[in-house]
Amino acid sequence: MSKKITLTLLITAVALVLFFWIQNNPDDSEYVPQIVEFKPHQKDIPSELIDQIIGPFNKGVALMEQYKPVEAVKEFEEVVRLAPDWITGRLNLGIALLNAEDENKIVRAKTFARAEEEFKWVIERTPDNPYAHYALGMLFRHLGLFDDAIAEFQTVLKIDPEDADAHYQIGFLMRNVDPVVAITHFEKTLAKKSHHEKAVINLQRLLMRTGEKQRAQEMLKRYHMLVFHLGLKSPANVGISYGMKYGEMGRYAEVVRAFGEPVSNLETHTVPTYIDIAQNAGLTQVAPGTPAWPGMSSQKTVSAFGPGIAVADVGQNALYIYITGIEPSGVLYHYHAGQFSPIQNTGIAGQNAIGAFFGDYDGDGDPDLYLTCVGPNRLYRNDGEAQFTDVTATSGTGGGTFLSVGAAWTDADHDGDLDLYVTNFSSLTAETNGAPNFLWRNNGNGSFTEVATKSGITGENAASMAVLFFDIDDDRDTDLYLINHGSANRLFLNDRAGQYTDATSWFPELADAGPGLGALLGDVDMNGREDILLLRGPKPPRLFIQISSGYFIEDSAFKSNTWHLEGATGGLFGDIDIDGDLDIILLSARTKGKISHQILMNKGTGHFESPVALGEERSAPDSRGAVAVDLDQDGSLELIVTRIGATPEIWQTTVPENRYWLEVIPTQNKNNVVFLTKDKKKTKKYWKEPVADGLFVEVKSGQRLQVASITASSGYLGSFPRRLHFGLGEQGKADYVRLFWSDAVLQSELEVAANQNWLINKMQRKASSCPILFVWDGQRFAYITDFLGVGGVGFFIEPGEYAPPDPTEDIRIPPELIAPRNGRYLIRVAEPLEEVTYLDQVHLVAYDHPQEWEIYPDERFTGTEPFPTGKPFAVAEKLFPKAAQNHHGENVLDSIQHIDRDYVEPPKDTRFIGYADDHWIELDFGEQLQNIESDASLILYLYGWVEYTYSHINYAASQAGITMRSPSIEIPDGKGGWRVAMPEMGFPAGLPRMMTLDISALPIRKSGRMRIRTNMEIFWDQIFIGENVLGPKLRINTVQPTVAELRYLGYPSEFSPDSAMPTLYDYQRLDQGVPFKNMTGDFTRFGDVRELLKNVDDQFVIMARGEEIALEFEASQLPELPNGWTRTLVLHSDGYCKDMDIYTAFPDTVKPLPYHGMKNYPPAAPNPNFSASKEYQRIWNTRRIVGN
Repeated sequence: MSKKITLTLLITAVALVLFFWIQNNPDDSEYVPQIVEFKPHQKDIPSELIDQIIGPFNKGVALMEQYKPVEAVKEFEEVVRLAPDWITGRLNLGIALLNAEDENKIVRAKTFARAEEEFKWVIERTPDNPYAHYALGMLFRHLGLFDDAIAEFQTVLKIDPEDADAHYQIGFLMRNVDPVVAITHFEKTLAKKSHHEKAVINLQRLLMRTGEKQRAQEMLKRYHMLVFHLGLKSPANVGISYGMKYGEMGRYAEVVRAFGEPVSNLETHTVPTYIDIAQNAGLTQVAPGTPAWPGMSSQKTVSAFGPGIAVADVGQNALYIYITGIEPSGVLYHYHAGQFSPIQNTGIAGQNAIGAFFGDYDGDGDPDLYLTCVGPNRLYRNDGEAQFTDVTATSGTGGGTFLSVGAAWTDADHDGDLDLYVTNFSSLTAETNGAPNFLWRNNGNGSFTEVATKSGITGENAASMAVLFFDIDDDRDTDLYLINHGSANRLFLNDRAGQYTDATSWFPELADAGPGLGALLGDVDMNGREDILLLRGPKPPRLFIQISSGYFIEDSAFKSNTWHLEGATGGLFGDIDIDGDLDIILLSARTKGKISHQILMNKGTGHFESPVALGEERSAPDSRGAVAVDLDQDGSLELIVTRIGATPEIWQTTVPENRYWLEVIPTQNKNNVVFLTKDKKKTKKYWKEPVADGLFVEVKSGQRLQVASITASSGYLGSFPRRLHFGLGEQGKADYVRLFWSDAVLQSELEVAANQNWLINKMQRKASSCPILFVWDGQRFAYITDFLGVGGVGFFIEPGEYAPPDPTEDIRIPPELIAPRNGRYLIRVAEPLEEVTYLDQVHLVAYDHPQEWEIYPDERFTGTEPFPTGKPFAVAEKLFPKAAQNHHGENVLDSIQHIDRDYVEPPKDTRFIGYADDHWIELDFGEQLQNIESDASLILYLYGWVEYTYSHINYAASQAGITMRSPSIEIPDGKGGWRVAMPEMGFPAGLPRMMTLDISALPIRKSGRMRIRTNMEIFWDQIFIGENVLGPKLRINTVQPTVAELRYLGYPSEFSPDSAMPTLYDYQRLDQGVPFKNMTGDFTRFGDVRELLKNVDDQFVIMARGEEIALEFEASQLPELPNGWTRTLVLHSDGYCKDMDIYTAFPDTVKPLPYHGMKNYPPAAPNPNFSASKEYQRIWNTRRIVGN
């Protein structure tokens, strides 16, 4: 798997602390892709048992991916029982046993012995199986049998000499035995993968030992660049560690995921019969020009490159289709009921346009249009009903005097809106080809900023033709593949926060240097990874297979099968016979001097039948932009091909009998969740939807697994609608459809019916917030609130700035909601969301006091020091405002009198979750405050909740020039206006709760008036002021937990008691199938964790999603209450939490661990108690979870 070298602005201290960690953990090895790929097969499975084996096989694989090897063993044992001679089943059983460790040494020894037996059984029957040899080597290494391990790794290298993992393992095992040999193996690792972090640092150590200090220094600098991300303002994942746990040891130590080599259920793979229906459908306009290979002439004209085509969905059974180059200035068609109808007076001026690209940049649901041109490009905003307005000038996307060919809309910075990359072939003022490209960053306000130079992705002065965005390194962001004409293609890895790394040298197989026209993305061999077909004009196309994550090799079978193809102007992927695999259509393909379209049918294995001509021969390559789309919604793909000097073609076929299909269409409905307002009227809750671009979809039907992603541009001058087409063959349904949205939300849908245009909304759920607190109320576990939000680490504020965490929080438990059971208070701390919790201390504080008092802790979210103290405030008389109005002057007094979920609601900024328009609530307490002694403490009490924003939303808001302003308090200025008296008062730290604020120093006693002003999405339910009557009567007792057990729980269901926001959590109704992602790292072992929760010592209980800490406190440890007294319980907590938002610091890994004393996160200096922390981690954090 390719690892990017990110550029990060982390200071040297960060580098030192991470270096210190690695120095003390030298046995991690990075996963590096291999050349050899083991091909599983089904020949040893009785045919009548295949259907029975599919279930436990797939379940076993899934359990291993969830890091549940003990359960996976049971599934693979069932597979082996049914098919004892099947190599793949026995191999996977061995790998599951290798990982199924047990604390009982005898059980563990027996398990390892069984694993060894399975591996040797496989090796005996398939001596050249690299999986079995490598896994056996890892087992021997684990058992300390280093000589035997080295022998197995050497065997792997005989089978696969380029395997970087095996080289690394030998180097690591030989580093103290024969440093010279070890150095050689580390160098071979780095020769194959120069970014192998652990090989670099181990080589650096050996070079120091052998006296090569200069090379050692170079390696240390190289290591710093690889691991410490020098230059990046938003640190992404440091890198997945690889050691002795599943998912860490290398590809050959992972279970084989494919059930067998892809096989088709169909006997034949004949080319469907196609007819050209363009004339009958009304597509008759000609694009004038002379056919030739695009970009090969010296002419800088539209006809030398275009025409291009763009297609967009505009309603039920309707499409917009725009074709450039058709006189007089391109044509926008409306397609409906089989006919293309030119639309008049659209406002689009298409003169000089080469390419057309639809994309909804303003998020209003209407496809906007960008035209690449000879000369300044143009952007048109769709005002609805096919009326377009030229917004080039106001958006700033013209580009200047260049010849621009390709473009792609994509959410390059993952902030929720579409950005635009434009490829420039040349400058109109230069004699030679080549010009820098543009990345127009969407500012979220209708304007764009050109950031290609700042981001390092201009492509320099190459003649660029096309661009393809996709996630090449599986790190949840979109990378960039740039197709150049006459020079090497370039590949840039997304480092987030607007930065990229040029990784072309890491992917030499994709660099090429031909007359590139474009590239297609699709999984032709059905291994769950998308492959690339590179279109090279007059030179033969090249197919690159992604055999493992981020590792491509050229398909030699495709090369030999198409040796006579001399080139093609374009191409399409599509399952044209609906059998469940991708076929290839090459346009204007030249074969021995003759030119025609060519179809290559997929045999169902990733290999292709010999090319078959489609249509008549033509004298010259006239085909240009093309798309494959199901126009008539019958399940078959129509092929729309634009041509220069001729009319377009529409090739149509019919669905073969007994074939099924599925069209996945993500919708952009932003307001599809209905709630009730305070006056019980229906309203729609806004959710910022991710764009459809970049959506990755996995469809499983029977034995067949298909994947595809939505890319706005594909091939040469083709802009596709945001939908995905899947053939299902003879399967009448999809067993499941798994969707991975561009904002990293994972969604799975089961039993999806075939033969439909399946409209799918992204599920509306929060991926992160903070842990949830439940207490036993005498009948059930009652929901209290969330907490530790104040201790969130790595929360992105704006480029270069993260919110400092406050690890302590005191949560008041309403007395009516807690009651002992069998003499104990029962409390549950649940983690129901996509994040990690680091809990360091927890205990119960009992405040005994007169019944006329109410006790509340000093708590709120401040974001800056000084943080709240948690000390108690006591109120006996609540002074409510006499008048209250919002920023519109509306009376809101009734809404802040009682805690009743009748909130004063903010005016939401619908672009950004958690943000609102500037607003305030004006409070008038009248003369009440004048009656309080001048030296008495005044406490402001505010009950409410905040719609937490996310790191990526803050990034988007910063681009739009919007800064979140925490609530401030304003008071009358004596001149009829208002002045700021307290710039930051804080806010409720999450879901509904009471926040408190000492306002004794504010000069408001005379006027009794104040304003609370903010642009945050905060909802107020009750507000009052009270004198702090706390005195010596208060009795305080602390109770430590008698029971503290970390265990699996599931996911408490969200619900709304009144159909209004916010939703609450029901502990009694648990979901088990929430498709959250995992954070990679070492989590605390299940069981008794009381020792970890006693003291504030950075020895955390590290808790993953779906888990809980069950706490019990002895009520008998508390004294009896005097008559007329009551008790208020407060849970004191100390800890941190971290979410997986793409802009959160280190969102994919548990490490780096936070610690008390750090000024911010990520920590800028090592933990002073590093040795103690390391020992704690070794003993307690033994439960490895690998991210998906």
